[in-house]
Amino acid sequence: MKIKIVLLSFVAAFAFASCNTQQKTETKSDNTQTAAVYQCPMDCEKGKTYDKPGKCPVCEMDLEKK
Repeated sequence: MKIKIVLLSFVAAFAFASCNTQQKTETKSDNTQTAAVYQCPMDCEKGKTYDKPGKCPVCEMDLEKK
C-alpha cells in the first residue's frame, strides 16, 4: 500500500514539474518599431485587435489606434 502511495506521489510530482510555466520575455532593440494596433472604441469584440485601420465588423465604428 505504501509503495502505491509513494509511486502515485512521484507521478503527480513529475506531472506537476513538467508543466512549463515560464513567461516569455521579449526584448526590443532601439532600431525596431512596433506595429500599430487598432481596436474598437466600444470594445465589441472584448479586446480583439487589428493591425490595420478600418471599421469594427460588429458596430461599424472606426477602429482607434492604441
